[in-house]
Amino acid sequence: MSRASLTELVGDYVHDPRPERLRRLRSAVTGSPTFDPGLDLVAVAGAALEEGRIDDAIRGLTSTMPGAALSPSAHAVLAAAFEAKGDEAAARRERLMAELSLTTILSTGDGTREHPWSVLRVADEYDLLRTRGVTSVEQLTLTEGGRLVDGHVDEDGNQLWFAVESRRSLEGGARS
Repeated sequence: MSRASLTELVGDYVHDPRPERLRRLRSAVTGSPTFDPGLDLVAVAGAALEEGRIDDAIRGLTSTMPGAALSPSAHAVLAAAFEAKGDEAAARRERLMAELSLTTILSTGDGTREHPWSVLRVADEYDLLRTRGVTSVEQLTLTEGGRLVDGHVDEDGNQLWFAVESRRSLEGGARS
C-alpha cells in the first residue's frame, strides 16, 4: 500500500473526485496483499452468516480488507452484518462505502463499448448490474487494448460494457 492510508485516499477522493485520485485509491486497493480479483464473499463469510455467527462473518470479511475495498458487495454484506450486531455507526460507514464503490464505477465511463465502466473485479460488474435492475442473459469477454473487456447483454438486447482493470493498468495511468 502507498504511504497514504486507505482512509486518507478515500477521503481525498470523496472531497475531490478527480480521476487521478480514484486511480491512486484503486491502485492502493489492488496493490494490497489481500487483493483478490476473484473475491468470493460466500467462501469468506457465507457459512458464518447462515449460521448466525455474525462476529465470525465480520472477522472474515474485514480480514479481506483493504483488498476487498471498493467491492460494493463486500461493503453491503459488512453493513448488514454490523447492523445485525447492532453497530449502527459501522453499518452506516459500510453502506456509504458500498454506495461510493458503485459511484466510482459509474464515474469511469458510460457503459458503452467505447467507454466501458472500469471495475476491479468481475463481481463488481454484477453488483452494478444488480443495482440498475439489469439481468445479464449473455456475457461477452474480449481483450481490447491489452485489457479484459466484458460485455453484458440484457433481456432487451442492450449491451453494457466493463473493463476489468489490473494493478498494472492502474499504476500506468490507464483511464480509470
